[in-house]
Parts: sequence; structure tokens; C-alpha cells
Amino acid sequence: MATLPPGPYIACVEGGGTSFVVALSLLLSPTTILLKAEFPTENPASKTIKNCTDWLSRLPVDYVALGIATFGPIDRATGYITTTPKKGWNNIDVVSPFRNLVRGKNAPIKFDTDVNAPAYAEFLHAKKSNPSITSTCYITCGTGVGVGVVVNSLPVGGLLHPEGGHVPIARLPNDTFNGYSWGAHAPYGGTCTVEGNASSVALLERLGKSPTDTDVLKNLNDDDEVFEHCANALANLCASLILLVSAERIVLSGGIMLRKCLFEMVRKRTREILNGYIAVERVTDEVRMRDLIVESVWGNEAGIVGALSLAVSAYEEANEEKTVPNPNNKWLWAGTGIAVGALCSTMLARILKKQ
Repeated sequence: MATLPPGPYIACVEGGGTSFVVALSLLLSPTTILLKAEFPTENPASKTIKNCTDWLSRLPVDYVALGIATFGPIDRATGYITTTPKKGWNNIDVVSPFRNLVRGKNAPIKFDTDVNAPAYAEFLHAKKSNPSITSTCYITCGTGVGVGVVVNSLPVGGLLHPEGGHVPIARLPNDTFNGYSWGAHAPYGGTCTVEGNASSVALLERLGKSPTDTDVLKNLNDDDEVFEHCANALANLCASLILLVSAERIVLSGGIMLRKCLFEMVRKRTREILNGYIAVERVTDEVRMRDLIVESVWGNEAGIVGALSLAVSAYEEANEEKTVPNPNNKWLWAGTGIAVGALCSTMLARILKKQ
């Protein structure tokens, strides 16, 4: 093993429908991935989780925080993946095995979806070159379709978290496909949703293949009809995000988006769907739209970078708590009282002077 640069270090777990990735990075340079491993997302879930905890336990260095980002739906409070249609992963406690692993290491953990985390990382990166930006949406298209949303510079949580992969779409004319087999436990029965038509499961089933025959998609030509349906579903989602949250930047990622022709197909179809209604150049102009619907700056490692950003956030939040003033420190509070008193006296003097 190559010599690692000096720490402190952070670690992450990025869990997708096809595989889980674990990685080690630097706290001060989270996009610098030092070590990484990938394990298949298996049924039962416990096998995959154990592979990840075993790898982390064998790291040659300690880490100061751990970020965990997985497919959803999730419950951040309990650490569970909840009502996912993925077999073997329904109502699974993901976080506890990792919490047991870091017990005694004093390493905080932060848990979120595998789309909200990279959405925020993408937003922060975009803000470096465009300080006025306030929104970013991140779409991953692989075994499933997930959407992370940043609005007013903050990730959207709300009632649960965004589940944009399950919004309805307008399918292409004469499309007779009845949606993917996971639809029995999904909104709209999965018949007319983004995930039900754009995910790898849906694309393979549209071809009459098993969802596990992923090599079939790799061997198709770019002009295969199946990608027209995929692009249409993703374009419906992009149009909805533009109309609903006025998204300033939409990042497309995931295994399906390794098919690069899809980017222009999605942009073109999005313009067609919006039908000139949004009179903004980055929507109406073919070239300018390349700055609106974009590829991740980190390519297919966007999910890992997002999970590592959770680790950074966990570390910062834990250390902010440690700097809260000690209520028993009489000298600190005496100084604070003097400062506040002086400020109040100054303000009162100004008010009396005006009178």
C-alpha cells in the first residue's frame, strides 16, 4: 500500500441500487480519494453492510468523521432505509452497524440520501464561479432514479426528502410499455413515472430482459429506441424541476448517464416539453442550455464526493458544538455581560441624543 499523506482523514459510504462504495479521503481536501472499494448491493442487505464495515475496520488510519449516503426513502432520525421497492432492503437499519464501528473513535456520522449529498456538493462547487446561484438539482439515473434538490442555498428536507424519480411523466406517443416490475410498491404503480421508464431496470424490461442483464444496455447502439424513452422520461423530470423550483442548474449522473448521447437528447426533449414557455436563454437556446443541464464535475464519482461532503459536515457540526461557551465559566460570562452592557449603554445614549 502506498504511503498516505498526513491527515486528518474522513471516510464515507455511498450506497446505490447496484453497488456500495466505501472511501477514505482528507478532511481538508475531500475530493482527494485516497482509498476506495466497491461491493455489490446484495440481498440480504446485511451482507453488503458487513462488507463495508469490514473494509472500514481494516483501514490503516483513523478517521475523524463518517458520511453515509444511500438510496431512499430514508429516515434520517432512525438511520433506516424505509419503503424502498428494492428487494431485501425494506426497513433496514443502515446506520447502527457503522455507529457500532466508530464507537470509541469519537467520529461523528451524518446520514442522508445519495442524491441530496451530491446535490449540495455540486451547488457549493457551482457557487465558486457563480456566487449568485441559489439552486441546484442533482439527478442520478441507474438501477433507480433519485433527485436531490438545493433551494435558497440549502438542501430540501421537508416532510421526508425529495423523491423526484417517482413523479409522473407524459410518455412518447404509442408507447405500450406498462412500467417496470418494481411498480407494485411504487407511486402510480410505476407505469408512468421517471424511474418506471428511465432506470436500468425499466430499460432492460422494456427490451424483455432481466434487470440483472446490465451488459445488454452497454452493447446497444446510441440510436436504439430504448434511449429515446429514457431521454423523454428524464426530460420530463428536468422540465418539472425548472417549472417547480426554477432550478438554475440540473446535474445528471449515474450509470445510465455514462451513455453520453443522452445529455443532448435530454436537453432537446426538455426544450420541446417546455414549448417556449420559459423565456430564458439558458432554456430556449440550444448552446446556452448546456450550462443548465450538465454533467457532474466529478463524473461518475459525484455520489462518493457527496458522501464525503457529509463527513466534512458531520465533523464541522460536531466541532461547532464543542465550542459552545461553558455556562460555568464565570470569567467568560462576566466578559460577555460587560460587552453587552457597554453596547446597550451606547445605543441608549444615541437614542437620548436624537430626542
